[in-house]
Amino acid sequence: MARFTLFLLATLILTIFPPPTRAGDVFTGFQIDNRSQYFGYLGVRMPVLQMSGGTNLFVQAMTAGLGYSFKSNGQLLDANVQFVVPSLGISQTFGRWTFLALAGPQLRRIEQERLNSSASIDHQVGAFAQVEAMYWHEKGSLHAIGSYADLDNFFWGRLRGKLLAYKSDKRCCSTYVGWDVAGMGNGDFRAVQTGPVVEVPIGKVSSMIEHIPYSRALYKKSLTRR
Repeated sequence: MARFTLFLLATLILTIFPPPTRAGDVFTGFQIDNRSQYFGYLGVRMPVLQMSGGTNLFVQAMTAGLGYSFKSNGQLLDANVQFVVPSLGISQTFGRWTFLALAGPQLRRIEQERLNSSASIDHQVGAFAQVEAMYWHEKGSLHAIGSYADLDNFFWGRLRGKLLAYKSDKRCCSTYVGWDVAGMGNGDFRAVQTGPVVEVPIGKVSSMIEHIPYSRALYKKSLTRR
């Protein structure tokens, strides 16, 4: 719980006080369900080389925390995962479309409760890759993203579309509404989440609220390799 609190605090601080640069992007998100299972992330993306024809090279650093529950001999146990992913990427823009790909190592720490014993802690290093496609228009946007981590062969993907519902001539508060569908999993775990989203841009900062009325998960066993 202490790591969860520190992670949430760091996310809030960096959201309110982003790095003093206009060239890069700071992105963050957090979600929690009614069983206190959570996922939160914080990342920074900075361009390193801008080339002709809309091609750019960039570096990205992301940290994330995941808390979940699993069953062992009929008893519900808790686990938490923290990971850091430094990566190098390339993006290409065609009109209103932007496509990008990135890859790098994933450093991961997993802590799991065990029956009648102290918690197990495992440190792992693997590879991570991600692709994205984005379409932007002042009246709406479409964002598709997919990632793969070779640790546990874990896939994650999301499709999100938004339309302008209210336009303001001031810095605040135009409103976009839309829908989000996400899927994730591997051989031991699969989940699908979907629900409406509301986005309110304020200057260069965009705040988004997402409600997930439907979430289904299937766990076969613990996510940690034994």
